[in-house]
This record gives sequence, structure tokens and C-alpha cells, in this order.
Amino acid sequence: MPITKSLSILIIEDNDPDARYVQEILPRENYTFVHKHSLKEALSCDEQDYDLILLDLTLPDGQGLATFETLNKAIKSKPIVILTGLNDEVLANDAVKLGAQDYILKQEMSEYILTRTIGYAIERKRFELNAKRLAVLEEHEEFMATLSHDLKNPVIAANRVLKLMADGAAGDINSEQANLFRHLIASNESLLLLINNLIEVYRYENNLYTLRLENVNLNLIIKACAESMTPWAETRAICMDLTGVQEVPSVKADSISVRRMIQNILDNAIKFSADGGTIKIALQEQDGNITLAIADCGPGIPDAEKSNLFQRFKRGKLGLNHSTGTGLGLFICERIVQAHNGKIAIASEEGKGATFIVTLPIEQRTI
Repeated sequence: MPITKSLSILIIEDNDPDARYVQEILPRENYTFVHKHSLKEALSCDEQDYDLILLDLTLPDGQGLATFETLNKAIKSKPIVILTGLNDEVLANDAVKLGAQDYILKQEMSEYILTRTIGYAIERKRFELNAKRLAVLEEHEEFMATLSHDLKNPVIAANRVLKLMADGAAGDINSEQANLFRHLIASNESLLLLINNLIEVYRYENNLYTLRLENVNLNLIIKACAESMTPWAETRAICMDLTGVQEVPSVKADSISVRRMIQNILDNAIKFSADGGTIKIALQEQDGNITLAIADCGPGIPDAEKSNLFQRFKRGKLGLNHSTGTGLGLFICERIVQAHNGKIAIASEEGKGATFIVTLPIEQRTI
């Protein structure tokens, strides 16, 4: 395998002639070397200083397989190639079974064999580390899916029952009881949004997020989101004005992600609006794009805080007064909008509320 950049080799060999021979047969323009005579000396090296280890199994402070096992336990990110004599070939093969990338017989060393072995050892180690990382991510994804299922389903089921009771399906209720049910439903909806946000952040940060594009009717999604957030809004007598929502063409988008984005913006708007206020939602088509604007009637956002709004776990001074906030909602909104080749912006003056403006292309350029 050809060498395309200079590689640093850590040689752990107590026999100086053998160590020198390795350095003599490999071209200096392609390799640099660090030579250590014992495991103790080798383990004192910074792993950033070398790309691969050439290990002799017979050292002053290590004999046989125990030498490799000690080194492999301490250093897991670097490929290890065993240097061995004919009499220890079986031992070297056992080391490969335990995790070494390869072994080389000292009697057969040449520039070609060493170069080829080093190149393939590095590739095998890279593949091994990537495979382990993928396995870990798959385990985490399965765990997150299970966690999502176990946390969300009971809450969803509870809300269905609460909504039926609030509608009088289980018998007549008075206004005070109906108001209590609305509070419980709103609390559960907030919990569901929090669970979804945590899962979304995990997927984005582990490159597990993929869009499932389809023709999406934003008018229907906005209506559904407003209805789902109404119980919380009603607990504070907040109205949602949808008169500015015009009929627009369908867009190529991931419906679940878009719904989550709108829910988070509405959640933010309700949280910061004054009791008895109105949240205005507008939707229109312009120049091949769809623009969604959600305006609250809150205290507005200071200029000094606008640059941090879409950062993960960042919460403004006013946001700190809301115990249910995590600082993830707007972070996720920006990621979703960017994944759809769109833009999200904030227009706000202190004391005059805030308007979040999302622009999405009708047709996606890339998937």
C-alpha cells in the first residue's frame, strides 16, 4: 500500500541492531521513528507522537503474549504489528488473534514487506475502530428508541384519557375540573416536546439524522400544531391568530421534523407571551419559497442575546425564569431549517415582542 504522507513509527525493541535495521530499510522521506527499549519507556510516550507500533514480544519488562496484552490494554487507538523471529511465529500469530494487526518475521524484513504491512495494518485498525464506533452508535440508537417509546407512550396514552375526560366522556365536569384537565394536558404536551428535543439533539450530534422528504401541506401541519398547543395556551388565556395563514403549495420536506420545528417555535411564543395575549401566525408563498412567521406578544429580545438564541443549551435572562426550558428548542429549529436548505431569523425589539421567520424552498436542491 503506497504511503502518501510521513508516518511516525514507535519501535519497541531492546535489540539496537534490529531497531536500526528497520530504520535503515524504510525511506526517511516517508517515515519518522521513535525507538524505545522497554514497555515502560513506550508507555511514557504521547500517543499523538506516532501512528503505528512495531513491537518485539521479548523485552526487559515483558515476555511473550503478556507483553502485547499489557500494551494493547493501555493503547487502544494505534495499530500494533509484532516483530518476531522464526521460533516465536506461533506466539506472534496468537497476538494477532488477540488484536494485533499483523506480524513480521525479522528474518524476512524488507522495505516492500514492511511498507505493505504497515499500510494495511493502519487501514485494518481504522476499519476496526469505525466498526466499533458504529456498533456503539447502533446500541445507543436502539437505547434511545426504546427510551423514547417507554417515555412517550404512557404520556400519549394519559393525554388521550385526559382529553376524553375534559370533553365530558366520563361524565359531566364543572369549569374548575375542565381547567385542571387542560393544565395536565398542557404539562404532558410540554414533556413530550422535551423528550423529542433530547432525542433530536442526540441524532443530530451523532450524524444519525436523515430527512424523509415528501410533499408536505404546511397549512395542515400549522393547524395541527396550533391545536396541540392550545391546551397550554388556554391555561393563560392566550389566543392563536391564524388569519394570516394563506393557502400555499406543498413543499418537499420531512413532515415530522417540520412539525417539531413549528411546535418548538409555538412553545417558545406561548412561554414568553403575556397572559391574555395573542400569538399571530402567518404563512405565504413568495419567489419560490414559503415563509412562516410566528409573532408573540412578549417582552422582546435584547440585541445582546440574539446571537446566542440558536445555540445549544443557551437561555436568555428571561428564559431562566421558565423551569421547563432546556435551551434546546431553538437550537433544534435551526438544525431542522438548515437541513431543509432554509433560513430562520428573528425580528424583535425590547418591549415589542419577537417574531421568528422561517423560509423554506418549495423544492429541495439536495436530499
